[in-house]
Amino acid sequence: MSSDSPARILLVAKDRRLWSLLERLLTGTGFAVVDGGGGAETVALLDRDGPIGLLICERTGPGLDEVALFEEIRAHPVHRLLPILALPPADPECTVQALRAGVDACLAKPFHPAEFLAQVRRLTGRQA
Repeated sequence: MSSDSPARILLVAKDRRLWSLLERLLTGTGFAVVDGGGGAETVALLDRDGPIGLLICERTGPGLDEVALFEEIRAHPVHRLLPILALPPADPECTVQALRAGVDACLAKPFHPAEFLAQVRRLTGRQA
């Protein structure tokens, strides 16, 4: 991905208010956001929607929990190295499960927008 084009982020959040807030924050700082919906279609979106630089996952919809999603992506031959930022609830067990499933970083809710953007920039390789 060239440094001139915005990093494309696939954003998965069941809480649509949170999704909207994060989308505004990300696009306002120069990122392009793709709606990952509820999660069950996330891997199909990765295959269909072109290069994605980061997956941010708050939680997923029925039929596929976030740990299963992370494991599926890590086992995928094309997407296994995709950076993943998990946004679990403030429960250490949820964070541990996400990390064991292969995410690159966890940021427990609630979090500060500056902390969120710092993680996004770190994972996408973009400077502030």
